[in-house]
Amino acid sequence: MISFRPLRELMESRGISTYFLRYKCEPFNLDKKTIHRLMNDESVSTQTINSLCSIFSCDITDIMEFVPSRGRVPQEIN
Repeated sequence: MISFRPLRELMESRGISTYFLRYKCEPFNLDKKTIHRLMNDESVSTQTINSLCSIFSCDITDIMEFVPSRGRVPQEIN
């Protein structure tokens, strides 16, 4: 699963609220539903990920991470 925990931690460390993302970053068009998805580790578009990296001047790994699902055994791909 993809987690946006690093984004939430980054926002907290910089003192940035979801209000700021919604209303102060207007050129990036982050709507209420998109911000809700981010806060709940739901899927978002690559455009949203690009916007976040631009807003925070960061790398993709600074805003998202892969967390293996519990109980699933990874299969090797050859």
